Amino acid sequence: MSLLDDVSIVVTPNGYKAGELYAVVPVPTEGAEEVTYPNFTNSDISQWTMSSGRASKSWDAAEFMRLDFSIGNGAALYAVFGQTLNARYKVTMRVRGTKADGVTAQGSTFGSIGDSSEQGEVISNPNLTAEWQDYEFYVVSTNTVFRFYLFSAAIGDLVDFDSISVKEYTSADMDVTRATAATRVDENGLVNYAEVIGGELVTNGSFTTDTDWTKGAGWTISGGSASHTGGASYLSQDVLQVDTLYKVNISVTAVSGGGFVQIYMGNSPASVLISQIGDYTYYFTSQSSVLLGLALRSLGDVTIDNVSVKEVTRDNVPRIDYTGGGCPHILAEPQRTNELTQSNQFDTTWVQSGTLTSGQDGVGGSTDAWKFENPNATSSLYQTDTTSGVQTVSAYFKKNSNYGVRFFAFGSVNCSTYFDLNNGAVVSVINSTAKVEHAGADWFRCSMTFDQTTSRCDFYVTNNASTQVLGDYTIQYAQLESGSYATSYIPTSGSTVTRNQDIFTRDGIGSLINSTEGVLFVEIAFSDGGRLAILNSDASDDQVVLGFSGSVFCRIRENGANVVTQFVGSANQLNTYYKIAVKYKSGSSAIWVDGNETVFAGTFTLNDLSKILFISEGSRTYGKVKQLQVYDTALTDTQLAALTS
Repeated sequence: MSLLDDVSIVVTPNGYKAGELYAVVPVPTEGAEEVTYPNFTNSDISQWTMSSGRASKSWDAAEFMRLDFSIGNGAALYAVFGQTLNARYKVTMRVRGTKADGVTAQGSTFGSIGDSSEQGEVISNPNLTAEWQDYEFYVVSTNTVFRFYLFSAAIGDLVDFDSISVKEYTSADMDVTRATAATRVDENGLVNYAEVIGGELVTNGSFTTDTDWTKGAGWTISGGSASHTGGASYLSQDVLQVDTLYKVNISVTAVSGGGFVQIYMGNSPASVLISQIGDYTYYFTSQSSVLLGLALRSLGDVTIDNVSVKEVTRDNVPRIDYTGGGCPHILAEPQRTNELTQSNQFDTTWVQSGTLTSGQDGVGGSTDAWKFENPNATSSLYQTDTTSGVQTVSAYFKKNSNYGVRFFAFGSVNCSTYFDLNNGAVVSVINSTAKVEHAGADWFRCSMTFDQTTSRCDFYVTNNASTQVLGDYTIQYAQLESGSYATSYIPTSGSTVTRNQDIFTRDGIGSLINSTEGVLFVEIAFSDGGRLAILNSDASDDQVVLGFSGSVFCRIRENGANVVTQFVGSANQLNTYYKIAVKYKSGSSAIWVDGNETVFAGTFTLNDLSKILFISEGSRTYGKVKQLQVYDTALTDTQLAALTS
């Protein structure tokens, strides 16, 4: 029998969107329609109940249901369905809102509650307009009562429903939360932001016709390009929203007479003038609440083509990371702050007595690395900082004329490490710990961890453990963070930057988890200690926990108390991939690591396992996850040996 016959959930480094990492198994499915007349094709709206007398519902001849808040606000509309406990439901609706005088309805809120005390997902101030709008959200049932509701904040609102649909939704796609941008190493070895690029917002960006653009003096569109001559003026198009990040591409095909092009996103110009032929890419955030158009300001003779603007989403985007090459992993990390205010602009707040040259070939084929040349035996490159406690300083390096770089942290106790960049090795460590990671070609990410209050961190050119020498190296992407190991690069440009914790969860999947018996399997390299993956009850009373605390362990909790804790002493290395399976079945449980079984005793009764908390808030364990699987039956020893080998 194949393992695939019993697997109910499989999560791998797979497809994603902002806020969601797609599971491989199961394929998302929708259940039967819970609403009797979801499209209101029948005038019977008795399924829907008003919770107070401050509003009224009615059937309109145009076949939609109307809520009239003419006598007050705060009424709720709901229907009671025979739901499955702890199941996930998909709610879709088509809604519009006005006032009796035609003004847009204001302050309305709709969402869902399981009963009067537990509230599900809520959409506040949905900006209802006189035009029909489609909404979609999800809610987990906490009992057999489901209430869709809408409250109005203003007397006189009229809210119309053209359709309301409620269907049970089965999926193990992971909800991803990290309300900040974060980087990863892509399949080409480049260090870049994990991001989702939206659709094209510019119309006629290739200038195939003389349309869609507002042309200032001197601009002409002809033959598949736009050209400008004369004094400064704008070529523009309204495509933006305020406080939104955009990716802008533009090709400059001809420049003469001292001409240039400058990009404006609303009132915000680019900090560079494009005065050379080439293809250019920029990221901008539009901050103007008045002018929300793309404007290309030109002076002199310039010809452009292939103008593109696409919205970019970076918050809550899961990171599929290729550090080390080979197959990717899901990267999950704690909150960290880069204390260095200029992470890759070494000619600003960095102090140096040598020579810096920008625009060098960098990691993964990037071109924003720097060469530091040491003209004498005492020169170094450093940035001051007063962070205290356990810290890790890191940067990417490539050897040039000398073999190594020496990290030096000045403080009450001086700490240093010598890294051999010829062989990618830690050679000498004083009052610190250190690590080298190969980053492709001749590049290495070097990191040193130390515990003290420091005034500065230096990077010396060297060829042995203690002596600075004449020579040079190439450096890129520096970071100083509080913590015992280096996390992914956090870019800074003038101030410190914090990256939030990665959180992966999925609730409402009781149908995919067997509370009586099953298997929780992960392939992971742990970065630190604590709990990692948890099969969880809704109230967190019953749990199957897998984690690392000096070594790999599993724990089973019943009614809020630990009933089983089992460590595997041989699996005690951080940053080492393990294949781990916890078989839970009262009286017959075991943990398998890399093909080896450790049987543990204990009887228990688990109820209501309906969530996965995977790198959840408070779980404290982080790492690189290649796969997560859940089986709804206790596998055989032969199957478990094959799964973990």
